Amino acid sequence: MKKAILSPLSSAFVIPGLGQIINQHLKKGVCILAGTFVLFIAALIKFYQILSAALEAENMNPSESGLITDRLRAEDSSALWYLLAAFAVLWIYSVLDAHLTGKKIDRKQGDQL
Repeated sequence: MKKAILSPLSSAFVIPGLGQIINQHLKKGVCILAGTFVLFIAALIKFYQILSAALEAENMNPSESGLITDRLRAEDSSALWYLLAAFAVLWIYSVLDAHLTGKKIDRKQGDQL
């Protein structure tokens, strides 16, 4: 399969950075994979902090689910949105870079044949 098709699909639907590895740009692919991992872990930590803060009510009755959702809405989740935006930028960069690099590689292989 052509790298211009396979590599961006791999970066888009499997994991960002895999397309760069398929295109044999290992350093770039590993950096994108590491960035994705760091953003994922940071988002999990922030989500845990938001959830634990919402559940730490002094007189919370587990049957009062409305209280939990109200406390979740009251928590500041802007850092979670920033992490999501950073992941979206990294994901889009990964897909576009994999496609453009794959096109260059396919063009070079076509010229050699």
